[in-house]
Amino acid sequence: MKRTLRVRLPPLAELGADTSLEYEVLDASRVVLERGSAVPAALPRLPRSELVVAASDVLLVEAAVPPLSGARLRAALRSLAEPHLLGTPEAAFVVAGKSSVLAILDRVLFERALALLARVKITPASATPEQLSLPWRPGRWRARVGCVRTGELSGISCSAGDPPIELALAVQQAAARPQAIEVEGECDAEAWSRELGVPVERVPPAARAEPVRLELLQYELAPQVVNWRAARLPLALAALCLLTWIVGLNVDAWLLRREANALRERINADFREAFPRVPVVLDPAKQMRRGVAELKSGAGAASPRDFLPLAAGLARALPNEADVVRRLEYRGDTLRAELEPRALDSATKRALVLETLGAAGLSANIAENTLTVRAAP
Repeated sequence: MKRTLRVRLPPLAELGADTSLEYEVLDASRVVLERGSAVPAALPRLPRSELVVAASDVLLVEAAVPPLSGARLRAALRSLAEPHLLGTPEAAFVVAGKSSVLAILDRVLFERALALLARVKITPASATPEQLSLPWRPGRWRARVGCVRTGELSGISCSAGDPPIELALAVQQAAARPQAIEVEGECDAEAWSRELGVPVERVPPAARAEPVRLELLQYELAPQVVNWRAARLPLALAALCLLTWIVGLNVDAWLLRREANALRERINADFREAFPRVPVVLDPAKQMRRGVAELKSGAGAASPRDFLPLAAGLARALPNEADVVRRLEYRGDTLRAELEPRALDSATKRALVLETLGAAGLSANIAENTLTVRAAP
């Protein structure tokens, strides 16, 4: 089961190596399995991690985003965000969501937070504003300490108060007042309801984390497509497999080449033994066929000195079994056959073979396992 670590960051200016961070462990369906707090170095290490950036560090602004892309869109976003900035546009990090909503952060503080987490080997795959990490239902706002979500892609940060002054102003200025406000954590629901003029309910933290509605990690801060640190082991194993395959392929080719050379030498040796008068061996198979053809044409088809009558007579005389002949040699009008010991393992078999060859007009004798056949004088 693939799990995700979701870390809630404090105000970015207060973040340090010894800051205690709230975190949640989510399963594949974003159900909260565990909640806790730890300093950055002690956070759980999971395959995927997300950041929830404090509402006080993210300003959500509605704007008419032009239909641009790439560098032109980025320049346009800075221009759209400039009326809402106290400093220069270059000091701000501006991203846009799928609709006409901009998120504005302090570039230096945000990059510093990502670098601090990178030092403890946490590389977030996503980041979202805290306002939009709260659950939301149409007609109902959601609040927790420090922030309020007022719509699908809208929300504000809040200071301490009972109720917060920012929440009271947002209710007064809302085009459509909420039907109710849900508050996570401690609050006097009755007092808030009287003060705001809207029903206020206390609710427990959500059991399921909201999906990321507005991605803050864009442009140069976007996560790498390939995590080279995580891919080092698979790449090393792939390189080792490739090297093993190349070495094995070369060893196999060398063995096949050696076997081919040995077979070629054996064929050449057999050819020279059968045709010692041939001065040069270029193509043993073709020269062997040519030599046999010359022997046949020189001896005559009906001559008993021909190789073929000797071989035919030998074939008729031997037992009708496979692998009886080990080696066959024809030289000087004589055919010699080296036989398996079991082929002529009795006097009866030997006598029958000699009788059959004699009836074919051939002269034969047997010495141990070698049968010699020639034409009868």
